[in-house]
Amino acid sequence: MLLCLGLSNELWSQSLVDDANLNLATSGSSDSFSETIKIISNSKKIFILTNNNQQLSPGDFVSLALGDQLAARAIVAKVHQNQVGIKILKIYSISQWSKLKRDLEIQVVKGDDSFFTKKRETKSEEVAKGKIKSEDDLFSGDVVADDELGIIDENKNRHIKPDNLVSIQASYHEATDVEARGAEKIKTPMFGLSWAYQFTDNYFLEGVYGRALIDNFPAEGSQTLVNQVIGRIKYNFKGPIFTFFMPYIGFQTNTISSPNAGKGGLSPSQDADELNAVDALKKSGPVFGVTILRRLVPGWFIKVDLGTDVMNAGFAIEF
Repeated sequence: MLLCLGLSNELWSQSLVDDANLNLATSGSSDSFSETIKIISNSKKIFILTNNNQQLSPGDFVSLALGDQLAARAIVAKVHQNQVGIKILKIYSISQWSKLKRDLEIQVVKGDDSFFTKKRETKSEEVAKGKIKSEDDLFSGDVVADDELGIIDENKNRHIKPDNLVSIQASYHEATDVEARGAEKIKTPMFGLSWAYQFTDNYFLEGVYGRALIDNFPAEGSQTLVNQVIGRIKYNFKGPIFTFFMPYIGFQTNTISSPNAGKGGLSPSQDADELNAVDALKKSGPVFGVTILRRLVPGWFIKVDLGTDVMNAGFAIEF
């Protein structure tokens, strides 16, 4: 009886929590498996991995490791067929992080990664410093350390981080009224689309297409179609209050389609006036100006173009 009583103190001295933690620390290898990196986004915050082991599901918290040393903490955002998309939440080791690349086989630790940190805590304080201690840390603004990401983020010098800006805009296109002998202008709406690509930090190449259909021009009952194509190169300056200024230079070409111009006039002189009015719409040559962007919400802008080619307003989206 005395022997049983003595052993009982040892049997009940360890709580269930301690026992669970011990099991995690000693059998962590069961939650560790190998996968391959397929795609890394430009921001290096989104990774596409293989899911050959079929162990990852949306919402799972995972850690990426190389050689039993943690590189980063992430959450599984999407699973599609045999691949998963994950979002990086925290960088544990910059040195390990810099080694991550496409087609590299890595260790994936599903759930708790404390057994990895226990292995390395005496050798590296960097891992212990970057450890996510509780679930609340995953939703804290301090979890994703921008200063750490900035070390490896190739886009840290960009005022607008994404590569692409797509916009729609509207303006008025003017044409000379033939019957009024130039005394009046005909205004018609011109709608346009543009796509700007950031080929290096803050430098954009932009293509613009605009279209305007002018009714009753150059004569009553006829129509004239204006197709506008512009190529620009821009540099982006950051202004106050979420504003960006993009001076640009480029080249513009306007092509005109007016099948009835100069046909069926009352006189040869009127036919000539109609043809001259249509020719006046044709443009080809260098342009310059400035684009102003004002951020509305993340990813969306109000856009204004003020230049020798167009003066318009619209909306833009970044991606």
